[in-house]
Amino acid sequence: MKLTFIYIFFFVFQLSSWAAPIDTLLIPSRGSVQVPTNTRLQIYFNQPIQKGVGNISVYDGSSNNLIFSIPVSCTCVEVINNKVNITLPSMLSANQVVFVKILSGVFKSLTNEPFIGFTSNNEWRFTTASGIITNQSFSPANNSSCISIRQGTFQFNVSGNVSPNYNTGGKIYIYNKSTNMLHDSIRITSNQVVANNTSTITFTTYKPFTPTTEYYILIDPVSLISTAGSVYEGIYDSNVWTFKTAEGKALANNVEKCGTGNITLKASYNREGIQYRWYKTITGDPIKNESGQPISSSEFTTNIDFSTTYYVSVFYNGCLSYEKTPINVTVKPIPNSTLPLQEMRVGRGTYVQLEANGGDIYSWLPTEGLSNPNIANPVAYVERDTVYTVTITNNVGCSIQKSVRLIIDNGEKDLFIPTVFSPNDDGVHDFLRIRGKNITEIDWSVYDSQGKLVYRVQNISDAINIGWDGTFQGKPLKSDVYVWTLTGRFSDGSPFSQKAGSVLLIR
Repeated sequence: MKLTFIYIFFFVFQLSSWAAPIDTLLIPSRGSVQVPTNTRLQIYFNQPIQKGVGNISVYDGSSNNLIFSIPVSCTCVEVINNKVNITLPSMLSANQVVFVKILSGVFKSLTNEPFIGFTSNNEWRFTTASGIITNQSFSPANNSSCISIRQGTFQFNVSGNVSPNYNTGGKIYIYNKSTNMLHDSIRITSNQVVANNTSTITFTTYKPFTPTTEYYILIDPVSLISTAGSVYEGIYDSNVWTFKTAEGKALANNVEKCGTGNITLKASYNREGIQYRWYKTITGDPIKNESGQPISSSEFTTNIDFSTTYYVSVFYNGCLSYEKTPINVTVKPIPNSTLPLQEMRVGRGTYVQLEANGGDIYSWLPTEGLSNPNIANPVAYVERDTVYTVTITNNVGCSIQKSVRLIIDNGEKDLFIPTVFSPNDDGVHDFLRIRGKNITEIDWSVYDSQGKLVYRVQNISDAINIGWDGTFQGKPLKSDVYVWTLTGRFSDGSPFSQKAGSVLLIR
């Protein structure tokens, strides 16, 4: 049973291969009217064919006179697989009845079976139109490049005013030139085509194109007609109206940076040997180098002071990307830290509290001698000179590092607070400051004559280097005697002996 099936299949296949070619479609079709006078003859067969020997004869149907005799060997006769294109030597006359004769053997199958041809005056007969409307110009122009993949509107101008031919219809076709695959087809009578007794025809496609791809447009003949009956010649050839789309988009990632300064932006593309163009704005000119030339590399280094957006485009053979790629640059704040101090003098074998600020996460190194290396204010046990480095990280993930040097100092202990100061901005004794040596802890408070706290500091650096400016909540206090209290320790661990005192504020 299986062998019988194979035999039957082989027999049918062989019979099909040996059968004579049969025409399946004629353009112009049999009996058609309003055919353009510059029409091309086309024949489609049921199988691939090849040229044989003989002529294609074109006659006037009224007089039976021969108009053209075209040898099949002529380059004007083109065979493509199962299709034949025949370009006539010149235009036909208007309102002319025409018939075509092709003798047997002019075309044949690949196994040399002859096409029987057309021998009768009535087998392939058509009538030309009263006039012809020809193509004048195209937009985008033929052979245009750098066309956006979102190019939606196309226009072509013809030699007279036309409207859609609702009797015959017809379509506009857009093909991928490298594959001959149909990209889109648009009916002439649809609302995608604007042609209302005008010489400029506009049509719209809603299908985006592929980057760096060449396309061609064909248009059915007779699909447009004038009020006088002249018909549009159409576009037959794939080289009459072609265009190539622009490059694709560059690939780039958004960038985050902790703090201001230099940053390098990077782009890439799916092909080698291309250049880039960098932009500060979506519509501006490309950024140029010191020589006045556009920066063309895949990397671009610039100084950033604030969050912004840059743009990058691919550039190849004079074409830019159909769209610029945005690169969002986000500048994140770094921790605003005033501690720790750069240096502290401490007594040997003492405990000292380290201090850092401005972050959410802290990490101290080395961890040796620390009560907890992952808090802002660990206690350090000091036996020798040591440098502690703290990494301070804020809530947006940005970090800085600061160091404090602990120096063993068994020298002189000293503490002094002036009894008078004059905060009058004359540059002399404008601030009340503590003076001393080897101080490691402090808590200093100042009160007015009514016992109200007007100033307090627990930071050694602030007490020694900044002090009190004689104000409360930003307002200058009057001349008067103010009382202070003080607690703290020296670097050897001993407490202050002086606990309280007074100072005269003079305006």
